[in-house]
Amino acid sequence: MAEATNADDYATEIRPKADWLLRLACMFLLVCFLLAVFAHILPLYGYSTMGPARLAAPSSAHLFGTDQFGRDILARVVFGIRTSLWVAAIGVATSTAIGMPMGLMAGLLGGATEAVFMRILDALLAFPALLLAIGISAVLGSGATSAALALGIVGVPQMARIVRGAVLAEKSNQYVDAARAIGVSNGMIMLRHILPNVAAPAIVQAALYFSVAILTEASLSFLGLGVQVPLPSLGSMLYEARQFMSLAPWYAIVPGTAITLLVLAMNMLADALRDRLDPIQ
Repeated sequence: MAEATNADDYATEIRPKADWLLRLACMFLLVCFLLAVFAHILPLYGYSTMGPARLAAPSSAHLFGTDQFGRDILARVVFGIRTSLWVAAIGVATSTAIGMPMGLMAGLLGGATEAVFMRILDALLAFPALLLAIGISAVLGSGATSAALALGIVGVPQMARIVRGAVLAEKSNQYVDAARAIGVSNGMIMLRHILPNVAAPAIVQAALYFSVAILTEASLSFLGLGVQVPLPSLGSMLYEARQFMSLAPWYAIVPGTAITLLVLAMNMLADALRDRLDPIQ
């Protein structure tokens, strides 16, 4: 009893800290979302506007300094966040739209359908995620659209496998047997009975993959396979800043910090969603 009481006291002690960090992460994500939506009407320099002050240190004129072409780093980071969120959102939506139906059909129908789908997913999982994204982007060509499609394909296996596992756990329940006994089709069972019960782990996986997609998009842009000029990208900014690390360290610190905070905030939000939505823990 003493150990249980100590554990409860410890959980009670750390809960306010966790809630405070979660609120802070949500506020940061909300600010980033608002910046992404209203970037064009904010009083910022143009993200491609060049000026005479090259590699200028942070000042009142340029809060985060300027790059090697005199472009304002603050404006480029804001539009880079917009690009990252947009590409990541399309990638997550694509992986969910493809992976969720595959997982539902594989788990519910079984047999040959499950075997075919799972072998396709196993083939995709045989490649490291970043390497697969690089290969897909190289085939489709560089650009924001190609990067988003690559992120969507890379995220399909994990989404499908998680949904399939949830379906396998659900279809053994009595309500599924009862629906089949009264002649309900597999399609209706999938949509009306199983889908609502497997939506929670799918939402959690989508939130987790969002942070992975942001990081992967930055990696692709860093390698020159993601977002191309004139659009700014946090990854491409890091690539350009690598040769000015000693001369202008703020050039790399600002976009690097933006990527880190975005990924961290999304991971914290995903963990909170898992605690609230996912009953399988």
